[in-house]
Amino acid sequence: MTENRDWRGFAFLAPALALFGVFVFYPAFYIFYAALFQWDGVNDAAYIGLENFLTIFNDDKAFWLSMRNAAYWAPLTIIPQMILGFLIAFLLELRVPFVNIFRAVFYVPAIVSPVVVGIVWQRIYNPFGGFLSDVGQASGFKWLIYPYLADTDTAIFAVILVNVWQWMGFSMLMYIAGMKGISRDILEAARLDGISLRQIAIHLAWPMLRHVHLTLVLLGVIGTLQTFPLIYIMTKGGPNHATEMLPNYIFQQGFILQNMGYASALSVVLLLLSLSLSIFQVKVLGARFSFGGKS
Repeated sequence: MTENRDWRGFAFLAPALALFGVFVFYPAFYIFYAALFQWDGVNDAAYIGLENFLTIFNDDKAFWLSMRNAAYWAPLTIIPQMILGFLIAFLLELRVPFVNIFRAVFYVPAIVSPVVVGIVWQRIYNPFGGFLSDVGQASGFKWLIYPYLADTDTAIFAVILVNVWQWMGFSMLMYIAGMKGISRDILEAARLDGISLRQIAIHLAWPMLRHVHLTLVLLGVIGTLQTFPLIYIMTKGGPNHATEMLPNYIFQQGFILQNMGYASALSVVLLLLSLSLSIFQVKVLGARFSFGGKS
């Protein structure tokens, strides 16, 4: 009888396992295999062993520039998004008028397609008739009239600013959900004791939302390694790889330069990097990602 139950349980799992095998396990295995070849995606592949990986780490400056950009991107998006999201959520939880409208307004950018966001902000940054340029002309702030996306020193930071603007509403929503687990009696008692709102936010609400912080850090790191559409629309990784991120570089190598073997090797590096960072965060930071659980 127990044996039959085991087989019935496996039968229920079989569809999910089949989908996992077809859409996750097989593609992951295939990129490991393809990384060992020099291949354009059409003609016969030539086996070259680990040469693609040696080229990546020893000779590919664009790869290391993408790693540098990721090192900029992660802290400069995660930390501002967390701080801004927390401040907005905390202020909205004070029961300001029209709170639902404000929540929707702040969250709208997160549900807009990154393609649309990229096109709009590309126009805003345009030094020839863009919104910032017009404001600079009207106000006399000449520093607003600048080709931020065309300068190798400013391009990555200009795109990061857009990313923060787009996703701070998502952080706000996460913090609002986390604050629902904080007893309002605690907050009211603090206010009756004469503690200022600033002190309540910094010394009471912020520490009690540790599980939300850890969740946002994990999602932010994973999001950094997956960033593609916003950069592709706004800069295509330029100028001179100044905004190149690894997914964009993989796309360029695989589908534009038709270097599928090398793109597969880059994909393997990205996969291993993502797994390593995720395991590091869970093990070292002790992240527990349930809103209902204690951290």
